[in-house]
Amino acid sequence: MKSARRALLTLPVIAVAALALSGCADPSVPTSVATDSYGGLPPEHSGDVGAGDMEGPLVLWLDEGSSISVTTWGSSGCPAILTEVNAVDAQTLDLQYADTTAYVDQVCTADYAPHTSEIDLPADITGSPLTVSVSFDGEKPSASVVLD
Repeated sequence: MKSARRALLTLPVIAVAALALSGCADPSVPTSVATDSYGGLPPEHSGDVGAGDMEGPLVLWLDEGSSISVTTWGSSGCPAILTEVNAVDAQTLDLQYADTTAYVDQVCTADYAPHTSEIDLPADITGSPLTVSVSFDGEKPSASVVLD
């Protein structure tokens, strides 16, 4: 009986803690549409990353013809967030990221770290080679990468 009472008294404490923690998430930060998103380079990437590699996104096949990884560089505390994946035609993919506009009320670290988004390709993408264009904050594409 004592353990049942203790369990009943513990439930409200857990509920209050869960509500408090969920209040920490900033509802104004957009949600990523990537199938997976993480700090660092994709496991498929081998070798060092040179300064030239950090000029634009690093785009790699995860599963050729069906999924890719896209690595961008910026603040590790406020990484760019993939908000849209659009098939322009059978061989062209347009990716939209929220970057500086995503964290208006946050202080972001001033480091320059990789952040990777994994993407399942839309059914409309059927051709090869694949051209991937990347835009930040609604601007014109800042880079295009071609995957053979």
